[in-house]
Amino acid sequence: MNNTKKITIQDVAKYANVSTGTIDRVIHDRGKVSPDKKKKIEDAIEKLNFNPNLLASTLALGKSFHICALLPSAPHLGHYWSIPKIGIDRAAIMYKDFGVVTNSFYYDESDEASFTEQTNKILELNPSGVILVPLFLQESIIFVEKLRERKIPYVFIDTDIPNQESLAYIGPDIERSAYIAGKLLCSVLKENSNILILNLVKGVENASALNRMEKGFLNFFQENELNNKINIHTLTINSTDKEIIFRELTKYYLKNNEIKGVFVTNSKAHMVSDFHLKHELDIKVVGFDLVKANIEHLKLGGIDYLISQSPMQQGLKAVQVLFDLFIHKNIPLKVQHVPLDIIIKENVDFYVDFS
Repeated sequence: MNNTKKITIQDVAKYANVSTGTIDRVIHDRGKVSPDKKKKIEDAIEKLNFNPNLLASTLALGKSFHICALLPSAPHLGHYWSIPKIGIDRAAIMYKDFGVVTNSFYYDESDEASFTEQTNKILELNPSGVILVPLFLQESIIFVEKLRERKIPYVFIDTDIPNQESLAYIGPDIERSAYIAGKLLCSVLKENSNILILNLVKGVENASALNRMEKGFLNFFQENELNNKINIHTLTINSTDKEIIFRELTKYYLKNNEIKGVFVTNSKAHMVSDFHLKHELDIKVVGFDLVKANIEHLKLGGIDYLISQSPMQQGLKAVQVLFDLFIHKNIPLKVQHVPLDIIIKENVDFYVDFS
């Protein structure tokens, strides 16, 4: 059996070819069940590694556990922000028999008001726990203060806000991921090259996260005494609109035609690759995440490396952490960094097929 799948009473019923009611009678030793059926059910429970005691103890609590997730909206399937939602939905299926219910709410990355509006909707529901991507710093702090007042546990994913008493942060080590990006980009460039750190942000993203990203990237060059051999520039374009990005890159490259490598600090590396390919620019690119467009440009050669931050696992793990708190009273590790996988065009299909 797949060990990542939570075995349900329905799975046992299907395996043993009996009703869930019959299984319930065997588990609780009530009512008449033929010896043959009882043996089939006991064998199925053992074979599938089903934990009836956990299910029984959960049901005995007589309550459900409502988890609300607050995520940036995804304009289409395959967009980065659609991927954590897949993990949350998978976990919801795993734990549905234990009274866990999830609802997702979405905000516009360029609109702080939409974030606040969604937080108010969540507070009205008074959920058991919250999963949050805190891109808007001040609005997120206000929200989690209200959650703390109500003693509602919350988990940050993708982006952390240190010192905010979250139950856990599940996501990348931002500084380390940027350090890796620096090493990868340096490996494909000559000495005395010019590198651009490119932030493509829609609205006011968590500035502290971008600062930590830049710090981690620069740390690689400082630790390896490459400061005098590599020139590093920074550009922030306050949009994710293709037309605006192309216009701003055109203006920038006209003034800085010596750029040989670009580190894109989010999942939008495909837009930069698209610009380079259209203008036949030989510029190396490193970015983040296995979104569909990035995969296409990795195969086209416009992106040299992608660093995968496991967004699906972030969503799934966040639900698991809250479930373990609700049912087992387990306090999780405060910081849980996801693995960082380095993807190139020669191995990308293995990752896609596995996912």
